[in-house]
Amino acid sequence: MRHAQERLGFFNARLWQRINELGLSVAELASSDLTYEQVRKLRLGHCLPSPSSLERLCAVLKVNKRDMSQRVVKDRMILKFGDAVWNFWGINPKAAPLYILFSHPHRGGAIFRLQIIAFLWRRRRKETNEPDALHERGKLLNYKAMGL
Repeated sequence: MRHAQERLGFFNARLWQRINELGLSVAELASSDLTYEQVRKLRLGHCLPSPSSLERLCAVLKVNKRDMSQRVVKDRMILKFGDAVWNFWGINPKAAPLYILFSHPHRGGAIFRLQIIAFLWRRRRKETNEPDALHERGKLLNYKAMGL
């Protein structure tokens, strides 16, 4: 049995997030004038939607069509030009997955960001022997008290 690798993109990250928010399965979403295979490939990032498919998906998922179409355009540029697009945007291509994941708000995202910040500060503290706290914009954040 062959396992398909997921390609992370702006469109499929938002699609996956919205499917999870609504509690839909791929089969349930496929009943909206799209085939199961189309939805599966879109979710895995193996293809991008046509304008008509995008319109139907946006109607079913109740998301902004303009936002989703901008995500599709970004993904098409990345597929066509690769790392050159990330460099043009001033983003290290190795950090592209993080940029994609942080580009849209989601439940728990703020907590996840704090955990990443806390992890990086802990690592820095170990390397430089800094005190056991985070200093951000003049505020003292004790990440042990926050449970991070």
